[in-house]
Amino acid sequence: EWCFYCEQLVRRHRKFCMSPCPYTAVVKATKFLTGDANSPSVSKLEHALTLAVGAAAIHHVYTYGVKSSVGSVVRFVRGLPLVRSLVDSILKGEVDGAVSMLVGDAEQDNTTSDGRPVVPFPDKGMSADDIIGKMSSWSGKETSGPNGRLFAYVYTEGMEQSEVGLRAQLGQLQASGLGEHHDALIRRALSDYIHHNGLNPTAFPSLRKMETDIVSMSADMCNGDNNVVGSVTSGGTESILMAVKTYRDMARKLRPWVTEPEILAPITIHPAFEKAAHYFNLKVVHAPLSQDLGVDVAAMAKMVNRNTVLIAASAPQYPHGVMDPIERIAQIARKHGLPMHVDACFGGYMLPWVEAVGYSVPLWDFRVPEVTSISCDLHKYGYVPKGASVVLYKSEQIRKYQFFVYSDWPGGLFASPSMAGSRPGGPIAAAWAVLKLTGREGYMNVCRQIMAATRTMIEGVNSTQGLRIMGKPVMTAFAIESADPSLNVLVVADVMESKGWKLERNQAPPSVHCSILPHHRDLAETFVDDLKAAVQEVSGTDWLQRHPIRN
Repeated sequence: EWCFYCEQLVRRHRKFCMSPCPYTAVVKATKFLTGDANSPSVSKLEHALTLAVGAAAIHHVYTYGVKSSVGSVVRFVRGLPLVRSLVDSILKGEVDGAVSMLVGDAEQDNTTSDGRPVVPFPDKGMSADDIIGKMSSWSGKETSGPNGRLFAYVYTEGMEQSEVGLRAQLGQLQASGLGEHHDALIRRALSDYIHHNGLNPTAFPSLRKMETDIVSMSADMCNGDNNVVGSVTSGGTESILMAVKTYRDMARKLRPWVTEPEILAPITIHPAFEKAAHYFNLKVVHAPLSQDLGVDVAAMAKMVNRNTVLIAASAPQYPHGVMDPIERIAQIARKHGLPMHVDACFGGYMLPWVEAVGYSVPLWDFRVPEVTSISCDLHKYGYVPKGASVVLYKSEQIRKYQFFVYSDWPGGLFASPSMAGSRPGGPIAAAWAVLKLTGREGYMNVCRQIMAATRTMIEGVNSTQGLRIMGKPVMTAFAIESADPSLNVLVVADVMESKGWKLERNQAPPSVHCSILPHHRDLAETFVDDLKAAVQEVSGTDWLQRHPIRN
């Protein structure tokens, strides 16, 4: 029942070939339909089929040429069950090797006795000298561009031009507010790794080591286990882009009936989700807010449909600093078997320390079983230079949909974990160095101080006639709105700017956003005094008429 061609392959590669070839399958089907395998009509049909295939082949060669015809034959052969299985097996091995190259050995060996990530978040920080020593020892073993022995990834004309570029980059750095030792380490890390490129981890293995450490420490901070994996990105937008791309591709595989995929999220979700939906051909469906400015969970539950491929929420949402009710939203995800992403780009590196120092914080991280991924920005409350963020996934089975691998390029197998190809090494090195320098103890100390300043400001706002805090912010951010219809809070913000403050404006409804940073620790009372004075200046007067807008 096998043709000669397939019989030969079965003898040589029996473990791959377990089905007849297409030609034999057609003939067998014909015999089955006619009901008589030995009839002359079946024999004639076989000859006719053979002649038809031959004639079609000759016509194709005559019409499209030998080269095109050979290509068609190759594509046909690659489509045969045996050949397809063999090619897929080889490609899978190559892709697995590429993924191993990208994620590094530390992530592959992720077994620990207590279930925590391989590299837990350090309780106490290392000394700057020890951190610099480690980075120097790693980079010293790598092939560098200036010594002339590297043939890709680093394009510089000479040391003089490199020094000029370095001085320009470092000159743009602003003081973090955490001390000169912190800022000096950042400058050193950026300086040492300014020409390192994360595109090829085999060329710069120290970057791969630092990236896997950052992901592991971040996973530990978010109460993940040793199955949590992730990637370092250039910022919150890229982290969100990667999460959306991942779940779109996962839906294509697991929910192939979905042709118009949707993301269900609160109206306060970051616009990066809209950008991701625009790029990757999805639609964001927005759920309304409840009175406390978190998402209306009951309304959200009614908005799930057969096209929903992802539920997203914020911890906290940026405009008002209010947490979405993650645990209640997670019940919707569980009911419908949907993945859930928590956007903690704003609060990811603050909420763990707020909880650790004694404030009440609703569950939002991997302690909620239905949470399948989290994004956290290192360059916000991680106090590292831009751009650095992490996107974390509950397991490798989810993250595998994030990677891009292309095997047909003449330049070799191309694989990248995120949007970018070339990735600057400086931000990765600086992020790793700051996490190791600060440790839990350092972050908690800063958190106590900033939260104290935040409480002072919130109390000052609520004690100011005509103003109030919106909702119940849980960390170092809040929004101010007018409690008096005759008081325009945006005009108050204008007056505050005349006093040297720069406040962010919200809309729908009008309000003013404040993120409290290390620089504000000693300015909380000054802020309150100026705010009260601004309200006094605006109240009872037609401020806009006295200060007309000039072109």
